[in-house]
Amino acid sequence: MDRLHNQKIWDIANALQLPTNGSPADAILAHCVERAGAMLADFPDCATPSNLLDIMAATLGTSFEVVRSDDELLALQKRYVQGGELGFVNLDKELHGEVYGVTYRRMTARTGERPFVSVIDCRGDKALRSYFTKWHEIGHLLILSDQQRTTYKRTHARGTSKDPEEILVDAIAGHMGFLPQFLVPEIGNDVAFAEVDRIKGKLCPEASTLASAIAYAKHHHEPCVLIEAKLAFKKDEEADMLQGSFGFYEPPTPKLRVQVVVPSENAKEHGLYIPKKYRVPEVSVIHRVHEGLQDYGVASECMSMWETSDGKRLGALQVRVEARKSFDAVLALISLAGGSPQYPSSNKKKRHSDGAHDSADRF
Repeated sequence: MDRLHNQKIWDIANALQLPTNGSPADAILAHCVERAGAMLADFPDCATPSNLLDIMAATLGTSFEVVRSDDELLALQKRYVQGGELGFVNLDKELHGEVYGVTYRRMTARTGERPFVSVIDCRGDKALRSYFTKWHEIGHLLILSDQQRTTYKRTHARGTSKDPEEILVDAIAGHMGFLPQFLVPEIGNDVAFAEVDRIKGKLCPEASTLASAIAYAKHHHEPCVLIEAKLAFKKDEEADMLQGSFGFYEPPTPKLRVQVVVPSENAKEHGLYIPKKYRVPEVSVIHRVHEGLQDYGVASECMSMWETSDGKRLGALQVRVEARKSFDAVLALISLAGGSPQYPSSNKKKRHSDGAHDSADRF
């Protein structure tokens, strides 16, 4: 991603005195993983990313303050302002719209108190992303280099141009929140949402299903793809609507299209891939789940049913499709029908042992 080669990312890597070898983002992620490893060495009983989150918060010097209502937000704001933390005067304005969390450097912390406070906005739908938001705030502290900054805030607005540092910290949060050394040993041979739920419940119950499924698919040793499908327009339709049109122009109707694609590392080599913006076939179980005919479904399908408006089709590959309704979207795990050829056991062992570092190039 070009924005992760932005000068600001290079500046962060240089401030941390990291050897970049051409990729500042990779170097920064490796630095974060190394810091996590050092903390885990001090806490050998830590068994989950959720436990690691608490350890990192304590080690990096922040306390999480979770607000679930407007009243809780105002009460928290009043408490800190009365305690001399004038930075909290604008807290209610900071946590607006697509801002999910903010970290303040405390100005009146006493000896023994943590120097930072991370406020996590869990009002309404924002609660679904609380786990990721906490890791995002930790990500800021992991790469902290400018000692003069007093606030750090996290936004989550799809389709908008975000600050390169925010994109970088999102990537750090996505990796650290499902650290491979915890996640990979839990992944078996099946590709199924039941496994996503089991692993989520064991390792990080606070995480969203979407974030858990993304990490699961990304690190699975079997060829698979996770997609999220929503009603959406084609790129040219979006452009036409943004530019406006004459009165006789009939606006297009949104179709169920692929918005998120997360392949496993070996999916493409097995011919398993679906491009973003592809329209979901009406005969697919994904479409049936979207239409509300069922909340969940599993089907054996052929990838050749996926086609573009000009008639191009995907290859004739038999797959297993498991679809699940998720608010206004449908999540689907797509894997090879009957599974893939078995990997040599030595390869599987190597994949597990190298798990803590195998995502360093995924920015």
